[in-house]
Amino acid sequence: MAWHTVTQAQKLTGKSRRTLYRDMASGLVSYSTNARGFRELETSELIRHYGELTSDGTEAWPTVAQSDGTENTALLLAEIRALRAEMTELKTMMLRIEDKSVTAEETKPKTAWWKLW
Repeated sequence: MAWHTVTQAQKLTGKSRRTLYRDMASGLVSYSTNARGFRELETSELIRHYGELTSDGTEAWPTVAQSDGTENTALLLAEIRALRAEMTELKTMMLRIEDKSVTAEETKPKTAWWKLW
């Protein structure tokens, strides 16, 4: 039979993590430790102590693996074009604003610090 981690055993049995560890500590459920030091429980041991296990997946197979696409493709493409045009317009506006701020700073006359008094 297969070996399961504590998390997998928790999903299969419907028991809490605390219950599983308590049962392992008291010797009601036997376990082994893998190479990485994690506890693993065998399927037959889970069935012996907790009874029938719950289904891990869905009962029915999906009928459609992947959808054919979006029905509103033309609408989405039009919206993307509009957003790109708006982005281009905003970029040009930002360039104009940056250009104006540079020229305004250059035209301002520089005064000596002692003339401020």
